[in-house]
Amino acid sequence: MPEIKPLTRKNLARLNALNGTTEDNDIDSAYLFDDDSDDDTMKISTTDSDFEQRAYVNGVFDSAASPPRQGLSTIRNHLTQHRTSPQPSEHAHQVYCTRISESYNEAGAALLVHSKVMRDYNESDLNYGKHCSRAITEIPSQDFNNGLSDPLPDVLEGLRTKVLPHHLHDNALHTKDSLSFCHFAAEFKRTDGNLRQATVQAAYDGAVLVNARDRALAEARQDGTVAATAIDKATKEAAVFTYVTDGTVAEVYTHYSEGGQYYQNLVARESLLSYPNRGRELIRNTQDYARSKSYKLANLLGADLKEEEEEEEKVAVKAKKAVVEAKGWASFWPF
Repeated sequence: MPEIKPLTRKNLARLNALNGTTEDNDIDSAYLFDDDSDDDTMKISTTDSDFEQRAYVNGVFDSAASPPRQGLSTIRNHLTQHRTSPQPSEHAHQVYCTRISESYNEAGAALLVHSKVMRDYNESDLNYGKHCSRAITEIPSQDFNNGLSDPLPDVLEGLRTKVLPHHLHDNALHTKDSLSFCHFAAEFKRTDGNLRQATVQAAYDGAVLVNARDRALAEARQDGTVAATAIDKATKEAAVFTYVTDGTVAEVYTHYSEGGQYYQNLVARESLLSYPNRGRELIRNTQDYARSKSYKLANLLGADLKEEEEEEEKVAVKAKKAVVEAKGWASFWPF
């Protein structure tokens, strides 16, 4: 089925030109070939079939086209280690496996992964926030996002901009109720969906977050508020991570930039259906690690925030108790 284009002046000019119904001198060439236009209707969506090719041309490379970054094996060892918090019961895990097999769309799979696999910091860390399916709009036009629509990660985690000192508010990724210093994003697909597409979308998400981090460090270097040695060290760190999932497997990626290009490396791929659930551990380890990088960057730039934390087991027990008291059931609790 051909793609349906919105009725805009530029699209109408293109149509008239193709049909030969407009004189040449009536056509502004900018309406035919304007890749740098600010008109969002002309930009390639992350779900468009041309997105992968355009991202590649822009210098956003997926894991297959990216050289391994330095220290990749160390990152892998850290994110794949076992957690001290308890696994879900085997019964709860079997219920998850059944429910995920019955999730016939992306929303159903995303809901299960959100509630039964990922960590939720809402109870334990009021400085840290999560946005779902919200476009990252506050990024300047650059070569890597030229002609591409704003990224729309299914999950984005970072520090709430309002808890940061005013001089850091320019790092906000949204115009209102924003997050800043985000180092973690996720892309979901249904169980029979296209994880390849999710991987390319995650490469773009990661590029945007790396770019935001690089710009914050570059600004600090320029104004001299942070020691150059500290900035050099932060620049070399593996800090930005994404993961993609269809509810049955989880793939975690790390992202970095070099020479104006953006790269994606696969850290690990684990099943979410096996027991013990190694995929769950991988995702939660990545969330925790990325959160620590958000705090570290913010504090390096003068935020002076304390990383709020409550033991995962205590959060789980309190949440389970609340469910039992409210609904009288706990058989499908993932902890």
